Parts: sequence; structure tokens; C-alpha cells
Amino acid sequence: METPDIAKELAEIKQLTRLSAIRQKLLYDVEDVAFLTSFSPDTVYNWIHKGRPINGGKKHIFLKPAAGIVDRGVRIFPDELEYFLSHFPPAKA
Repeated sequence: METPDIAKELAEIKQLTRLSAIRQKLLYDVEDVAFLTSFSPDTVYNWIHKGRPINGGKKHIFLKPAAGIVDRGVRIFPDELEYFLSHFPPAKA
């Protein structure tokens, strides 16, 4: 009877551990940003290449990856992610 509760708690612990590990990084990759924002990696790539509309679509804001380290894939500074997200209201639960 307690197995579902234990499994649920272990899943929560695993998610919190991953969150903590990601937050300690100096640079986030696309999968990290997707996990932190609860959007898909494809959406994150769209933010980088096409931007996300603000003010009713009149203007687009782009998520800017760190320059000069393209050989390791797309990396994003935590401050840049916070700046990008500051343009949008928090999601409603």
C-alpha cells in the first residue's frame, strides 16, 4: 500500500536533485532551460532563433546564447535566462 507513496516521494527527490544540480551550473544547455521553464527543447530553440513575442506580438525578445562556445552546443548564462523570463508574466498554476 505504501509503494505508490514511496515511488512518488522518490520521484520528487530525484526532480529536486536535478533542479539543484542544474542551478549550480555556470552555463545552462537547452535541456536544462527546458527543464527549468517546463517548456520543450524545441520551444527553447525557437526562443533562440525566432524569439518570443511580447506586447501583443509587436516586438520579439530573443534568448541569447553565450558567444564563442558553439562547438560545445548552445549554452546560456543563468543571468540571460532570468533577463529573458523577466519579460513575461509568471505562469498560472
